[in-house]
Amino acid sequence: MSLNTKRIIIAVLAAGFLISLLFVQRMEVERKKVESGEKKPRLVVPAASKDCVKCHTESSAGLVAHWSGSKHASRGVGCVECHEAQATDADGFQHYGKRIATVVTPRDCSRCHPIPYEEFERSHHAKAGNILASLDNLLAEVVEGSREPFNPHSPTIGREGPAMVNGLASVNSGCKQCHGAKIALKTTDGGWVTVSDLKPDASGKPTDQAALARIAHDDKGRPIYDHQTWPNTGIGRLNLDGSLGSCSACHSRHDFSPRRARQPENCGKCHLGPDHPQKEIYDESKHGVAFRDLREQMHLDGDTWILGKDYTQAPTCATCHMSGHSRNGGKVTHDVGERISWTNRPPVSQVLDTDKDRKIVTETDPTKRAALIQDSAASKRTKMTEVCLHCHSDQYVSAFYAQYDELVTLYNEKFGKPGQQIMNTLLAEGLLTPAQFDEEIEWTWYFLWHHEGRRARHGASMMAPDYTHWHGMFEVADRWYTKMIPQARELVKHAIEHGKADAGKRASAVIEAIMARPEHRWQMDALAGKPPAGPAPNFAPGGTTPTAPGAPGTTPPAPPAPKTP
Repeated sequence: MSLNTKRIIIAVLAAGFLISLLFVQRMEVERKKVESGEKKPRLVVPAASKDCVKCHTESSAGLVAHWSGSKHASRGVGCVECHEAQATDADGFQHYGKRIATVVTPRDCSRCHPIPYEEFERSHHAKAGNILASLDNLLAEVVEGSREPFNPHSPTIGREGPAMVNGLASVNSGCKQCHGAKIALKTTDGGWVTVSDLKPDASGKPTDQAALARIAHDDKGRPIYDHQTWPNTGIGRLNLDGSLGSCSACHSRHDFSPRRARQPENCGKCHLGPDHPQKEIYDESKHGVAFRDLREQMHLDGDTWILGKDYTQAPTCATCHMSGHSRNGGKVTHDVGERISWTNRPPVSQVLDTDKDRKIVTETDPTKRAALIQDSAASKRTKMTEVCLHCHSDQYVSAFYAQYDELVTLYNEKFGKPGQQIMNTLLAEGLLTPAQFDEEIEWTWYFLWHHEGRRARHGASMMAPDYTHWHGMFEVADRWYTKMIPQARELVKHAIEHGKADAGKRASAVIEAIMARPEHRWQMDALAGKPPAGPAPNFAPGGTTPTAPGAPGTTPPAPPAPKTP
């Protein structure tokens, strides 16, 4: 091969390489313009959905506009592709020559997204609908409202009031909108049909034909949804086809924006408030501060969003709990519990060793317990640690977890477990009625663990000291010492004075044994004029490195000088 020939080949290859770089650059510029809204995205309207897009552009322009900005629209996924229903589907109806369903379920999405579907269905998010039979829902159904409709007691001026008041309104507009409703269709006999009546098979098709035949339809042939269950995008929604959840809870329909799902505000619809203020906790933390400052640099619009590759500025909720990163090959998970090692939801935090069904293992025998565990809390913690190590050293991460574990253990052992023991004893001895929330101490205990206790534990888990202390442990302690223990003692006193002396004494023995423990003894010592027991931590300004009380090398402080009368 001659020198000129080699030069020509090199020139051609160089030109080709340069052209490819210019093409890639041009594509990236065009993509950025679309993402920023400077340019309309390229639409690929599939033939099956052309009539839908044309009609809905006139009747519901916002819906089509949202879809037009989605990846679905640029990849040929239209209306029919998501809303298509089979002849046997309970919620299907004929609509301008197509059989469609209003509610798109996770099972429908699984036609294109099977792995996210499988991950989500086994997650704790998918089980959020279990609240429908929980203590929380008792509050909304009974205490806040009424399980039976009741007559309005006076007319509302300017409005023709309902014949009856729906006592479940708080549940329908509150609890179910985050946790999920059990979707129901009205029936011709005045009732309703749910997944429990339809009994869907493994493919989601109803097997109870009698229930299917009872479904009522409007004059356009559409099945009529019970308004108490729809609209609903609750994360644990119980769908008619047997699937759990709602993909649009996080991926807002109809644009299904990854950018929105990656931001903490997306989780704030449900994860905020007095009992689980994760959004507020995140905002207070250094992570939240960094995100607000650097969000424009975080590549939120990217086709990929891999920590350590596409961004490193700050973590969001999705970063820690779901998104891929450079240490796990960029693998995303839709099971938000895969990286959580404690559950701080119940009155006493539990270690998240889970079995084959993703349920918490409660077996106490070590051998039996080990046989049941399919995914250990230690394994989950390792997965979370891999995320943390993108920005922190291994010593930093292990020290953080030590602080977090100790806070959870302090709450559990000083307040959570003893509180449960006291409440269980009062109930077992007949000093409380079986009904919930009809006695003051039941409200006190609920606030202690469900509100203050959760805030303290969640605050520690996400590095928000104000929520850990002032909104958390301080209020836990206040509730315990000034309300719960005095109320428990008053119940005991009342029982002894009114014919339940033996039960009262047994309950009193439990309460006083708890209050005699070293961690609670400070109160009795204070009443007796004694200083708190044990040496104070060495935190003196200019002193040596702080050491824990009783640790090696700790010198107990000198006793205070006697006061001058």
